[in-house]
Amino acid sequence: MDSIRKNKTWRLTERPVGRRVSEGKWMFKVKDELDKVGNNTTRHKARLCFLGKRQIKGLDFKEMFALVANFTTFRCILAMTAAKG
Repeated sequence: MDSIRKNKTWRLTERPVGRRVSEGKWMFKVKDELDKVGNNTTRHKARLCFLGKRQIKGLDFKEMFALVANFTTFRCILAMTAAKG
């Protein structure tokens, strides 16, 4: 929460009258990995997820953006850029 406040990712506001509250929950994950040296490292990751299926466009939100990149598409764009100089 401290890093969210520090980065100004979102701000806490009062709920407007007649509006619903979006329900969300914290998702926690523990990742056990090997670093470059071969030592075991454990990382604790957390993210806040909201249930989008309960939201109504125009009432709960105005626009939506979801970045989805396909690696093949990305390679094609790089190839076209390189070919055009």
